[in-house]
Amino acid sequence: MIRSKMNIATTILNGIACLMFTTLLIYLYAIKTRSSTFSTWTESVVLGATPMIASTILETNSTLLHMCSNSRLAMPLVSYSMNNVSLVGTVFASSSTVAIDSKTLMALTLLLSLLFHLWRVYVSVESYNHLQVNEQLEPDFLRWIEYTLTSPLQIVVICGTVYTRNISEITQLAALQAALTLTGWTIEILISNLEIAKHYSDCNSSAHDFNQILLQFFVVFFSAVTFHIVIWANIMSKYYSHEHNIEMCDFGLTELPAILGDIVCLQCILFSLFGLIPALQVLYIVYSKKKCNTFVCAGLAYGVLSVLSKGLLAIMFVKLITDDSCIYLNNNKVCLYS
Repeated sequence: MIRSKMNIATTILNGIACLMFTTLLIYLYAIKTRSSTFSTWTESVVLGATPMIASTILETNSTLLHMCSNSRLAMPLVSYSMNNVSLVGTVFASSSTVAIDSKTLMALTLLLSLLFHLWRVYVSVESYNHLQVNEQLEPDFLRWIEYTLTSPLQIVVICGTVYTRNISEITQLAALQAALTLTGWTIEILISNLEIAKHYSDCNSSAHDFNQILLQFFVVFFSAVTFHIVIWANIMSKYYSHEHNIEMCDFGLTELPAILGDIVCLQCILFSLFGLIPALQVLYIVYSKKKCNTFVCAGLAYGVLSVLSKGLLAIMFVKLITDDSCIYLNNNKVCLYS
């Protein structure tokens, strides 16, 4: 009875997701917005700076020091030696040929999710027509394919909101998010094996297998948590460094649009909650004395978080690329996109 109700709830969620993603996709291109494309750069260390370049850099650093009461802004000089001669260089940003359109990435995220949810609705209808109960009693590989395709796109959009423009950094964070998401499939396989081992835990050998699988789960789960921390530590540190610089430096601006912080913090919370689900599954398996299958509840929870994270990001992104998110200060205009 509980499983049937959960399956009905999952089907309703898939239907709502289809309507939501379709509406947001149309709305994204129906309204008038500013440009959502930003150029990127790569970091280059130029060795052999001339005395004129070194002098100009020192003057620039001196100017920044007077503009910021607690300045961490500077053009770093790189010391090195060649043929026993001490030389200096510096770090420059080289223009990249890659331009990223966050609007296109957001639309692609919605479209991919829409297609996967349409497929789930189709499967549910077919199961209903054939009088079959569509119970999710095992890991769902297609879910992790969907998340592996869409979550890196979300990360790139979020990186754009914290003014990350280094194409190498953006690529690495997106790839790390894809690798993190794929570990979800491995984690679900291990959880499934845990449930099987728990069911036959009366045998000593099976009890040994249960502990071994539990150890494997902790190793993979710890790796996933580490990836997650690395990704969001980069994103959050970028955002708060911008806030700090605006507060400490006299650049004619007093604050960033509030929606930037809302996007970053809310998405960080929602992405973190994804990791809470397998942890709760394992706790239930370990401490429950019943034969249990947790994938129906987990599937619904994953679905809710996925719809929330993508839907809220799309809604807030639309607001971001309208003039409503800009702040006007003495002929200055704080907007993420031009």
